[in-house]
Amino acid sequence: MPSKDSFKTETKPSPVENSNQAVIGNGGEKKNNQDVGVTDCKTRVEQAEARTEQAEASTEQAKTRAESAETRTERAETRTEQAKTRTEQAEIRTEQAETRTEQAETALEQVVHKEGNLRRETSVRLHKEFPVDRIADQNSSIEQLTSRQREILQLIAEGQNTKQIADILKVSPKTVEYHRMKLMAGLNLHDIPGLVRYALRVGLIPPES
Repeated sequence: MPSKDSFKTETKPSPVENSNQAVIGNGGEKKNNQDVGVTDCKTRVEQAEARTEQAEASTEQAKTRAESAETRTERAETRTEQAKTRTEQAEIRTEQAETRTEQAETALEQVVHKEGNLRRETSVRLHKEFPVDRIADQNSSIEQLTSRQREILQLIAEGQNTKQIADILKVSPKTVEYHRMKLMAGLNLHDIPGLVRYALRVGLIPPES
């Protein structure tokens, strides 16, 4: 006796169902392709935007470098101007120094000329006031003085009085007066100022004294 299963008929999809499934399958593939295309488009847009941003950044950097280069150029020009100014100032100072040197040389020549004239005038005046023969006589006369007389003459010329001279030489005032009298007689002088002038002339004391 045949079983229940043997009576079951095997059902197959109809051609309509198969066509619908094919249509549905093709639609899904198209949808997937569209999604992929949109994604690719977005990616390309983002890449383009990124490249645009990079280009803008490069442009900004180029502008910054250009500005920096201009700034350096301006600084270099400023330094060049400053160097020119310093050079001009140095030249001016050099000219001023040369001018001062010339003025100093001129002044020195004038001083030397004046000194030469002064020496000639002094020589003539001294020759008139102190003739050579008179100076020679004075030098010979001082050589005739004793060492004690020279000491007393020098002390008198230095402004010491009789008592001070006696204390310095450890002698009595009478002895000092005696030597002073001998000095005046030997030199043909008659007062203390004459002795002082004589001591100056023969160089027994420096003029500063």
